[in-house]
Amino acid sequence: MVVNTIYIARHGYRSNWLPEGPYPDPLTGIDSDVPLAEHGVQQAKELAHYLLSLDNQPEAAFTSPFYRCLQTTQPIAKLLEIPVYLERGIGEWYRPDRKPVIPVPAGYEILSKYFPGIISPEWDSTLIPSEKGETEQEMYMRFKTFWPLFIERVEKEYPNVECILLVTHAASKIALGMSLLGYDNPRMSLNENGDKIRSGSCSLDKYEILKKSYDTLDETDDQNQTSLTYIPFNDRKWVLTMNGNTEFLSGGEEMNWSFDCVVEAGSDADIKRRQETKKNSSPIPKGEDQIETETVYISVDIPSGNYKERTDIAKNAILQYSGLETDAPLFRIGNKLYEGSWERLVGTELAFPNAAHIHKKTAGLLSSAEDSETTNAGQSKGLSTASDADTQKQEDVGVPDSTNKSEDHAGDNEEVQPEKIYRIKERIVLNNVRPM
Repeated sequence: MVVNTIYIARHGYRSNWLPEGPYPDPLTGIDSDVPLAEHGVQQAKELAHYLLSLDNQPEAAFTSPFYRCLQTTQPIAKLLEIPVYLERGIGEWYRPDRKPVIPVPAGYEILSKYFPGIISPEWDSTLIPSEKGETEQEMYMRFKTFWPLFIERVEKEYPNVECILLVTHAASKIALGMSLLGYDNPRMSLNENGDKIRSGSCSLDKYEILKKSYDTLDETDDQNQTSLTYIPFNDRKWVLTMNGNTEFLSGGEEMNWSFDCVVEAGSDADIKRRQETKKNSSPIPKGEDQIETETVYISVDIPSGNYKERTDIAKNAILQYSGLETDAPLFRIGNKLYEGSWERLVGTELAFPNAAHIHKKTAGLLSSAEDSETTNAGQSKGLSTASDADTQKQEDVGVPDSTNKSEDHAGDNEEVQPEKIYRIKERIVLNNVRPM
């Protein structure tokens, strides 16, 4: 097996990004190793819930050793039950002229005290950034060198892992992505429209390998599967299928940084500039102004002319709905219009905490057996107001509370709850297909 899916996330909202102090000192005693704000901790939980909702979930996480990245990774590790490894090779970028000191992150011995049971010691960093700082080009070359060494190690030491998560920093997130895609420098545009990798706090990128780039089939060999050929990492082709996604964050995109900025990400100048712009328009809800919100999942049956065939929805299909409060809600899926009717969901009279389904192939990294999943002939599709493209199983009718205020302190043993609020919804059966 090969690693064919890579998620890259930036850490959550830092405590010293808040418009007003007081600001906590770094618990590790290391310069600039600041913790997340409460808002950032909440973002990390929202990211964890979002990853839980996906069919293709990370099976292992590799994180920059800075405290804010570990805080971001912690709820993900607990909720998805995946191992976490420290990797200095994806650490922060510091320029040579940074004053007064270029921070060196804490190691496993210190960080494991703050995150007990989260970090695995069974990994040595692939690369170590220069402690004298790096120019932009040196930083970019670090990541171009990092990728083949890192992926080959993962595939050798954990051959059953196909999907991984990297948690890092703004400049590193962009440079990792651009080097993986094969660009010459991190400032280039992704397309003729000038689009670039977005890097807001707790934003998420997804890279998927083109299958034909890592195995080939000799058509003259009668489709013999033994003709599959392994392709070295440097010859594989990757595509960006999720760019700076923040749709799962209650506050949306915040603190986006790019290489077009004139100041270093997270530097004193960057923080001061951002604080000044946020003093009068902080997006962070406070106290009584915080709005209680829920994400509601409903189950929808799409009609099929043949019960033996599955009804698929194109990933780029438009989804619109109206009248959920009525007896006959309307749904537009792609170029078809449906009228729905409510029916009772059999066997889903109650829902309990921890009922969310975890899509994992392995309990750890030692087994290659995949959890078997079946598709009902009724072609049930879950449709979410948070993400139309994510397909949910019919039993996934829980409602995650995006405003869960329970504190997730580093070092506690409290389990992260997949959901706080649950709601039973009867399913909608679609009929009366109307051409558009």
